[in-house]
Amino acid sequence: MESTVDELGKLKYSLALEITLKEIKPTYDAIYRELKNTRLNGFRPGKHPKGWLEKRFLSTMHQEAVDRIIPEYMDKALKEHSLRPITRPIIQKIDFARKDPLSATIHFEISPKLPPLDYGKIQLEKRDVEEVTASDIAKELEILMQREEVLAPKEGKGVKVENDDWVLVNYEGTLDGEAFDDSKANDMQFIVGGSDLVEFHAGIIGMSAGDEKEVEIELPDRFGENAGKKAMFKIQLTEISTVKRPELDEEFFKKYGVKDEAELKEKVGETIISRKTAELQSEYRIAVRAQLSDLYDEFDLPEELMKFEEEQVQQEMEKMSAEKELTEEEKEKKLQEGHDNAVIDLRMKFILDSISEHEKLGFDENEAAREFVGLAQITGQSPDNLIQSPFGRDMYQRIIVRKQGDSILDRVVARVFGDPIEDISSETHEHVHDENCAHDHLSK
Repeated sequence: MESTVDELGKLKYSLALEITLKEIKPTYDAIYRELKNTRLNGFRPGKHPKGWLEKRFLSTMHQEAVDRIIPEYMDKALKEHSLRPITRPIIQKIDFARKDPLSATIHFEISPKLPPLDYGKIQLEKRDVEEVTASDIAKELEILMQREEVLAPKEGKGVKVENDDWVLVNYEGTLDGEAFDDSKANDMQFIVGGSDLVEFHAGIIGMSAGDEKEVEIELPDRFGENAGKKAMFKIQLTEISTVKRPELDEEFFKKYGVKDEAELKEKVGETIISRKTAELQSEYRIAVRAQLSDLYDEFDLPEELMKFEEEQVQQEMEKMSAEKELTEEEKEKKLQEGHDNAVIDLRMKFILDSISEHEKLGFDENEAAREFVGLAQITGQSPDNLIQSPFGRDMYQRIIVRKQGDSILDRVVARVFGDPIEDISSETHEHVHDENCAHDHLSK
């Protein structure tokens, strides 16, 4: 194979491939043999209409070249020329014949080449993680205990409803003897003294489970056109419950992997420190990101990527216009905002990519996979099924992009502070903007 590269200007390149006859002939012959043995209605194998075999060979070979051969040789050529496309390579021309080499011309765009980042220009103040106090641990432990609370039937002799009790009721109301919208409901559970179904609270206090009662209630705003009117409600109280807090016992400690309360508090403290550390690191990332763009001169952006982003902006504008009528002035303003946001996004993408390349920074995609699995579990879906959906693939891609960006910003923070650098020797994953990449530039 021979290959040559021509620069077309502004990050555009042309790659010319010529695959020698010796290299391509086995493929020619294999396709030709297969076609010769093709059975057509009315024709024996090897006996085809005049010209059919040659015509079919050309179309089949063309498809084989596009699907497999050219991509394979193109990848080798790009590595030889140290080029990495940022947009999908487009085959401009293919020439071949059974007794001739196969040649192809491919166009693509590359990332802009940026200089190494001058870390000395980053303004960043190093701060210590805030000390964890006994009060912090007590508040966190209270939140943990509240998460473990459950409702249990209220026990005792002559149990009646009091404030802070949970109740389960059925009710039905009438206005002048007639039912009305939302006048009937079953199994409504709420806390007396809370913010739900406040109009029933006073009438329920003092009732016992199984009691029925009729009360006159002034209807609140949620009853719409009937708000302010007085209705008669028949209330049936079916259950009284109270919040049962967990005991700090062996079973509770075992659930959290500790042996006693002291160790539980220690673990809670470690969780708080971890969270505070992550919050501080996030603040560092935000501060660095806000400065990065100004540390680089203007540079060209790939035209095809900008064209794609402009199309996304236009589609978002059309969707927005369909939902809400916009003036021409508003449309022009939104389009300009979308364009500006697209430029900002692409500049930052290439700046971060450049830093990653100069740092030879790896990325452990397992981190993204673990987060994706967690999100899949939250939505009650199998990760394998979710990743097959457009929504799932987009979600996973966004996780990768965000985590890659965070890891690059973390490296910048470490360089600015002179922290030790840990090498990550793992497979990297490069995000390429294509038709599957979604950005909502208009909403920024």
